[in-house]
Amino acid sequence: MPEDRPLGSLVKHSAIYSAAPVLRQVISIGMTRLYTRPDWLGTPGFGVKENVDLWLIGLQQVLGQNVLAAMMRFYFEQKGERERGAVVTSCTLVVTLAAFLLCALALPFVGPLTPVLLGRGGEVGAEELVRIATILLLLIPFQLGTLSGLYYLQTLKRSGLYTLLQTLKLLFEIGLNFWWIGHEGLGVRGFLLSMLAGEILSSSLLCGWILVRLKPRIDPVVLRPILAYAAPLIPVGLLQLALHSMDRRIVLELCGQVAAGVYGLGYKVSYLVTAMLLGPFIQIWQPWIFAVQDVAERARLVARVGTYAVLAIGIASLGVILFGRQAVMILGADRRFWEADAVIPFAAAGYVFWALYHVSQTPLYLDKKTGRLVLVNLIAVLANLGLNFTLIPRLGIQGAAVSTCLTFALIAGLGMLASRRSAGVTFEHRRLATILALVVAGGATALWIDARESAGACSLGLAVLAKAVAFLVLASGAYLLVLRGDERAHFVRWVRARVAP
Repeated sequence: MPEDRPLGSLVKHSAIYSAAPVLRQVISIGMTRLYTRPDWLGTPGFGVKENVDLWLIGLQQVLGQNVLAAMMRFYFEQKGERERGAVVTSCTLVVTLAAFLLCALALPFVGPLTPVLLGRGGEVGAEELVRIATILLLLIPFQLGTLSGLYYLQTLKRSGLYTLLQTLKLLFEIGLNFWWIGHEGLGVRGFLLSMLAGEILSSSLLCGWILVRLKPRIDPVVLRPILAYAAPLIPVGLLQLALHSMDRRIVLELCGQVAAGVYGLGYKVSYLVTAMLLGPFIQIWQPWIFAVQDVAERARLVARVGTYAVLAIGIASLGVILFGRQAVMILGADRRFWEADAVIPFAAAGYVFWALYHVSQTPLYLDKKTGRLVLVNLIAVLANLGLNFTLIPRLGIQGAAVSTCLTFALIAGLGMLASRRSAGVTFEHRRLATILALVVAGGATALWIDARESAGACSLGLAVLAKAVAFLVLASGAYLLVLRGDERAHFVRWVRARVAP
């Protein structure tokens, strides 16, 4: 097939990029058992940590991550190495310096900001929350410095070096966790101090390497169209920060730190597939597709690879959806965490819709029509706010998960609508709808089996067996109903070529 070589390259680099996130998630799952212990973070501390994680992601978007993403879009448009170097150094210097300045200006106001970021205290006291928020603000600029170096490695397709650096940084931070949390008993503050040490080291190395290799300079001519392209993505970043944080903040305010900790564990399990597959895919997907010059071929690849990406994430998510209850029973050192099973089928299914939304954005990035994303995200945020305040008082943490699922389904639909006829892309709507229907069926199956097991109508062993059968049926359905005959034959040949002795 003519598409074997480009798709093979995409799969290869995605697999390499996945190595670090997969290792991170495996270690994170193992560490979760420690984090949920009362002598480490406990239930309330875990809830604060999950909110901190969310703010770290969101503030990176607000303070410049989108400019760094735009760097990849414009890097491949430059004809000479000097101009390409100017794109990288201009974006790196502007983003990191602006982040340092803004976070420095925010530090004197950390006291009033803390209730907005992390709540007003409870089992984790107000003074400790202020210390945690201070480290959070110190951490953001260094994270963006590290991110700029990692984006540059992506443009160079240095996936092996990227994965090695991420892995070494992860192991370094985990080692410090054992000292500052396990030995010194610093709780969430120790977790953030470990991250801060890792980010200072990695951002210094990566930014230093960029500036030595490419020479430090800010080129206004190169930078101006990049900032114009990224400008609409700043409000998008703010809206997505709200979209991903409102449910946890509302749970924290309405239900308390313990409920926030339980919800945080359920959300963490639900997010596994996104962290291990979607993130690494986006890392190689954007520079890969931006580098394709033929417009018709690029449109075909966006539609076809979009289907394959949602299919892979959908099948992987079925495992999380179906076995989420068993996961929280293993990970929760405190039995109160087991209530997180009510969250997972909804939140994990929601993240399949979130993957579809990410796929739908690609034509807009190609056509440089990022402004449309502002309205899409604004509508989603307003819907999410209304759903959370309606459902959480009635259903507790499960209401927050239902709100997430419905909101992500809405934003996926709006994203597909906004990208119609952009970059000549026509998405494969029937095949995408089939994938989503199978995921929804998996969620309904998980809820039914878990309800029967909780009521004592079936044993844990029988429930696990029933879920295994359901997974095989649904995954086989995806394979047979979504893929065409020639695609299935090609997939079988591809697998045989890699497993044959």
